[in-house]
Amino acid sequence: MKFYSLVVKSIKRLTDNAVEITFDVPEHLHSEMAYKAGQYVTLSIMGERRDYSLCQSPLNRAWSIGVKAMEFGKVSVFLNNDLKVGDVVEVSNPHGKFMIPTKPNEKRTLLAFTGGSGITPIMSILEYTLQTEEWVNFHIFFVNKNEASIMFGERLGELKQQYPQNLFVHHFYTQQEQENFIYNGRIDEKKFDLILNQIIDINEVDEAMICGPEEMIFTLARKIKEAGIIERHIHFELFTSVAQAEEVFVKDENEVDTVQVTVTLDGETSEVTWNRAKNLIDTLLDEGIDAPYSCKGGVCSSCLCKITEGEVHIGDNYVLTDSDYEDGMTLACISRPKSATLSIDFDDV
Repeated sequence: MKFYSLVVKSIKRLTDNAVEITFDVPEHLHSEMAYKAGQYVTLSIMGERRDYSLCQSPLNRAWSIGVKAMEFGKVSVFLNNDLKVGDVVEVSNPHGKFMIPTKPNEKRTLLAFTGGSGITPIMSILEYTLQTEEWVNFHIFFVNKNEASIMFGERLGELKQQYPQNLFVHHFYTQQEQENFIYNGRIDEKKFDLILNQIIDINEVDEAMICGPEEMIFTLARKIKEAGIIERHIHFELFTSVAQAEEVFVKDENEVDTVQVTVTLDGETSEVTWNRAKNLIDTLLDEGIDAPYSCKGGVCSSCLCKITEGEVHIGDNYVLTDSDYEDGMTLACISRPKSATLSIDFDDV
């Protein structure tokens, strides 16, 4: 992960507590900052690191993030209330795996279930898909408190006008009554069944995306799979980790306490001693190695690396796929020692 000093180009107020921030990316950084729809960047600000999804289509050549101010959120509140146009922010190159395959020559149906600020990466995927797929049917099921709390509501309306035959937006409100009862309240298991009975033919669905509150993700991912969509066509992204350090790093009797680790990063090789009492990312940082990280909880994939020698145990995560495991990939933040020596490569991912 590399960081670049980017100037804030514009700040657009989306709701009372959410903004869209656009960065000015110089021409010579366009290749370094190139991204795929659904990816995010990491901000290094106020001594913290935070991930924010890019919300525009890559074809727009614009680098914008959506930020909702969270209660007691040090960084998100600052970005909403105190950041100014012209300020300089340290922004990483884009990364992340919340993406769907593009199929411009096929007719297909896509579903996106989202709530609150979870719409942010969906906006990037949505606009890019509408720009590149003439025969797509894209349904968004979007949960908010009320109409005033909808992030990107105006832009969704514009896209609906531009692509009336392709985009279908279904707004659900938890604190505002609507005429059709199906759109009142959150999308739980019963509501999902109603959606299948009244709105969507699941047999026509090609890809399903979920981004929002944790409970929504786990419930709907299971329901979508039960309805007949295979796992590799169900995509979801968590914004926060549910894994606790003591759950990830609980020691088994047969596990080693210290490991000699060879680390390849940015073309350089380093040697460190890793004690299982500390996660691998903190070990590297303490040794002066600028390892990529953000969430430290198996959610964001910033610390994705390849094991070239040795073995690790890996805790629960919501990033790695079966093919990643087969390729020897792991997440440094939630790995723990299994062999006495280990070699990892951050460059070969």
